Amino acid sequence: MDRNDTQPMQEKESKVVFSVLTVNHPGVLLRVTGLFSRRGFNIDSIVACSTEKPEFSRWTLVVTGDEATFLQITRQLLKLEDVVKVEMLEPENCSNSELLLIKVKAAGMGRVSVLKAAQMYGSRVLDIGETTVTIEMTGQTEEMDDFIRHMEGFGIVEMARTGITALARGDRTIHAELNM
Repeated sequence: MDRNDTQPMQEKESKVVFSVLTVNHPGVLLRVTGLFSRRGFNIDSIVACSTEKPEFSRWTLVVTGDEATFLQITRQLLKLEDVVKVEMLEPENCSNSELLLIKVKAAGMGRVSVLKAAQMYGSRVLDIGETTVTIEMTGQTEEMDDFIRHMEGFGIVEMARTGITALARGDRTIHAELNM
């Protein structure tokens, strides 16, 4: 008998997007991230901002794990007094995007190629230096990854990436059923 046959099958890990609505006041970020740290959960990406209602903040968390991990994260988040609502957003039922700022080498004739590539990907040039070009791009994670791979050929000098931010598709909102 193979050694692996005696071990229980583990669930396949995947990435899930959590949309979390919290009360907007100082210390909430520390409590939420502290919960993840204490429980040994890793956050792949986190984006937080105030909402259209200033008393609330919206968080978009991307987490890798299995179904049991996601259930545990949801339960633990809902135990925090500042957390109002937690939703797991399925990729096919949410609109999501991220922002990338990337500075690439672009001296001499290479500048034209960089500018053409930026245009081809639908990005926007923010700054042109003597030897670099800074580009802004928004879109899906896969598009960002493809754009970064393309820009590696020119030489990436520096980059910053926000991580995913997401909303449920259609008319549904995180505020629904909360009587707000």
